[in-house]
Amino acid sequence: MNREEFCRLHWRYYLVLERDFLDIERYITFDLGDNYSYDNQMITDIANSNAFSNELIKQYQTICSEVDVILKSICKELGNNNANSMTVYTEEVLKKWDLLPNQKVRMNAIELQPFLNWRSEPNYNSPDWWTPYNGVKHERLANFRNANLKNVVNALAGLYILELWFVKFIGDRDKDVDVPDDVSKLFEMVDFETINTVVGRNAYLATAQDIDSILQGNFDT
Repeated sequence: MNREEFCRLHWRYYLVLERDFLDIERYITFDLGDNYSYDNQMITDIANSNAFSNELIKQYQTICSEVDVILKSICKELGNNNANSMTVYTEEVLKKWDLLPNQKVRMNAIELQPFLNWRSEPNYNSPDWWTPYNGVKHERLANFRNANLKNVVNALAGLYILELWFVKFIGDRDKDVDVPDDVSKLFEMVDFETINTVVGRNAYLATAQDIDSILQGNFDT
C-alpha cells in the first residue's frame, strides 16, 4: 500500500467517522470529567463519560470495525498477510511498534492514551475499549451501556493514532510525505515527530529540505 492508497482507503473514511462523532456534540458536551483514561486514577467527576445512546452504539461498532480493518492492513505491510484477530494484531504490531501504547493524543484540554494497557507480554491484554466493544457487538442487551462516551472517544482516538503511525511508516519506507492529506478537527498527536506537517486538504508546511532546495535553485540561476 502506498500513501495515496492509504489516504483513499483509510484516512478519508476516518474523517467521515470523525465528522459523525463531532455531530454528537450538538446533543452532548464532550466533557469526560476525570473519567477519560484507563489508568485507574482517582475519579471524582464522571461528567458525561458514562453517557450512552443508540447513536453511540452505532458509532462504537463502526469505529472498532475500522480499527480491525486498519490493523489488518498494518499487519500486511509489516509482513503478515494472515493476521485476522486482535491477539495476532497485538503480537505483530507491538513487536515492531513497541512504543505505540505510550502514544497520547490531545482532545481539547485533556490527553488521551487509548492504548495505555495494550500489550502482548508477559500477559496479553487488548486495548481497554476493545473487550467492551465485543460485548456490545455480541451481547448488546447485557452490555449496551458500554457504548458510552468514554469508550467511543478512546476507540476513535486509538483509530486516529493507528492512522498517523501507519502513514508515517509508509512515508518513511517510500520516502514520501509522512502525514495524511488533511487534518483532524478533533485530535492532535502529542510528542510525535514527522518530516511534513499537514495544515489543510493537500496543504503542507514547507520543510527545511524544501527551503534548501528552493535556495539552491535560486543560487543555480
